[in-house]
Amino acid sequence: MHFRLSGLCVAALLIALPGAAYRENSTTPGHIIVDASQRFQTIDGFGLNFTAPYFRDDQKAMFDKFIDDLGVTMFRVVPYLVASDWETTNPNSSADEMNWEYYDNRYSSPIFEATWNAIRYLNSRGIQPELAMMGPVPRWMLADSSTPPQHKVCVPDSKIPPINPSMYPEFAKELVSMLMYARSREHLKFQYFSPFNETDCYPNEGPRIDPADAPAVLDAVAEWLQKEGLGDIRLVVPDNAIITNDYTTPILHDDKLMKQVAAFAYHSYSDTSVGEQVVRVRSSKYAQTPVWLSEYGDLSDQDKTEANEWKSFVIASNRRALTALNQGANVLMYFNAFDDYEECMGRLTYYGLFHNADQVYYPRKRYYAIRQLYHFVHPGATRIGATATGEGLTVSAFENPGSGLVIVGVKEGGPNHIQLSLRGLPATPDHFDLYVTSRSFNCLKQGSFPVRAGSVDIDLPDQAVFTLLAASDSNHQ
Repeated sequence: MHFRLSGLCVAALLIALPGAAYRENSTTPGHIIVDASQRFQTIDGFGLNFTAPYFRDDQKAMFDKFIDDLGVTMFRVVPYLVASDWETTNPNSSADEMNWEYYDNRYSSPIFEATWNAIRYLNSRGIQPELAMMGPVPRWMLADSSTPPQHKVCVPDSKIPPINPSMYPEFAKELVSMLMYARSREHLKFQYFSPFNETDCYPNEGPRIDPADAPAVLDAVAEWLQKEGLGDIRLVVPDNAIITNDYTTPILHDDKLMKQVAAFAYHSYSDTSVGEQVVRVRSSKYAQTPVWLSEYGDLSDQDKTEANEWKSFVIASNRRALTALNQGANVLMYFNAFDDYEECMGRLTYYGLFHNADQVYYPRKRYYAIRQLYHFVHPGATRIGATATGEGLTVSAFENPGSGLVIVGVKEGGPNHIQLSLRGLPATPDHFDLYVTSRSFNCLKQGSFPVRAGSVDIDLPDQAVFTLLAASDSNHQ
């Protein structure tokens, strides 16, 4: 395992920004107003996606860095390479019984052994991951003919039929057998399970399941979990690809199913985010159910230029993260932890925070940009009011439990001079420490800025991801 030491975030290093002092002839400043009296959702944590069959022992140092340096507390783990289709043929004739001779053989294969090894290592670090299925189901589970879907789909001309309703118990049995093996044979710890992925982006990303059919499929999974004594495993649903599709309402109307639902999760690689779905959940009788953005980032991975790395994976991805938080998300999970071969796409992909070059792993610029949020905002933090005026400025503000105020922002242009105003704080901090990821710096501390009469003057680069960390002189280092 190798890292590029020159890029590591060294919090104690102070480097002054060119022109950091306020200039009288500067343009009209941008403004950030933080109001701690406005209190919103609790942040449950930040996480990463990865495909577990690619886990290797020489990646452990990389995962340690994700946990110890980046601040990741959650992982969304895909346990199988191709799809939810390891039952290539029906192993028995009864939907009520499990053929353990068949399952023991499948789940002891090298693909699953790598997954168990990955989860075992996460458990050793105190993390219980989410297991998340992806890809199509075996063809013998599908209906004979296709009907037009009643929602937007990623591949409009796809003729893949939906799962046959008579096969919902078989599909559920296949999934729960894997969870049973992981628990009873491998003695692994995990809390959350996502039974299907992007069912509006079939055939590659998931099986075709239309919104009206989702509750019945999930009911079958929940019934098998209860039957096998796995009721403590909570469901994360619906993980749809097109974030405006409404799978949420039918699930919310299934009271029995909602007893098994831990969170509503969605994917977005655009500026359309979770807001519409948050409104659906918060206006229901299950208003306290968390909302996760379980996949986000950028999809332009084949453009490996520095310009695209900055524009798409640093600026756009982190703007999407803050937008989701400002719209009410409790959890963010970046896609992907490291580069790998995506079976659903049929090629090596480059979405990773860590680049993989012949099994030598090192962080990209995007790693340090996401660190501006993940490292400084802790589980249990409360999002508080924050508004920004000025071209190209997106901000979120949080109160960490026991450690004070954190402001995270993305600056895409506009005035470099920023005036920060503080309202509603029980105690005003003495100063703010500024950390910046820019084209030149990788999450480096850029200095401390005093608070005077409830406001702070700060200068930033033309474009940056930045963090302002409130501090008092008594603990200033």
